[in-house]
Amino acid sequence: MWTFRAGLISGGDSVKGFEVEASDRPCGRVAWASYVPGESYLVVTVRHHLHPTQHVIPAGAVVSVDADQRTLRLITTRREVEQSPQHHDPSVPVDLS
Repeated sequence: MWTFRAGLISGGDSVKGFEVEASDRPCGRVAWASYVPGESYLVVTVRHHLHPTQHVIPAGAVVSVDADQRTLRLITTRREVEQSPQHHDPSVPVDLS
């Protein structure tokens, strides 16, 4: 769950700034990503009409990455992303313990 699926990300690749597509609709942009095997995650900035929020998504939820279009697709719905844990400072690593 906390590792990117094989073949999606290769060494040196970054998905920071990529648009995020949930399984049902667009949901935001990658503010931060960790690529450490077993500890990989995204911090996704979800757009709301009032204010954006940042949510932690396990890397295993990513099902495809399009480097040319700078997008990635999740297996989760936008609602599931919005219900995932919030992270208020994307530049600070998430403590997964």
